[in-house]
Amino acid sequence: MRAKLLTIGASLGLVLAATAAMAHPKLTSSVPAADGTERAATATKEIRLNFSEGVIAKFSGLELQDESGKPIATGTATTDAKDKKQLVVPLEAPLTAGKYRVMWHAVSEDTHRVKGEYTFTIGN
Repeated sequence: MRAKLLTIGASLGLVLAATAAMAHPKLTSSVPAADGTERAATATKEIRLNFSEGVIAKFSGLELQDESGKPIATGTATTDAKDKKQLVVPLEAPLTAGKYRVMWHAVSEDTHRVKGEYTFTIGN
């Protein structure tokens, strides 16, 4: 009976370890906020994507488009020096009023790649 319990416990431990190892980073929040509206007066100068686990900036980034689909120039993606779960993408110029689309991709520290998109609005 004891051997059977040890086998069940070991099997359960392997399943839990495999589940944790197969986790993918999830976008937990963003600035500007997904589906949110920022005041034009705040002059957005960067986009911050917050993930559930650390990401590798070299393999992560985003494309930003205005409401007509025109690409908006961005700088090189980096991670926040104090929080590797935050991907920071500087903008080459502050955003003007309008609706924007963010198409992002991220590679986590355990090399899982994910992607997604959201929109936000800059308004008065």
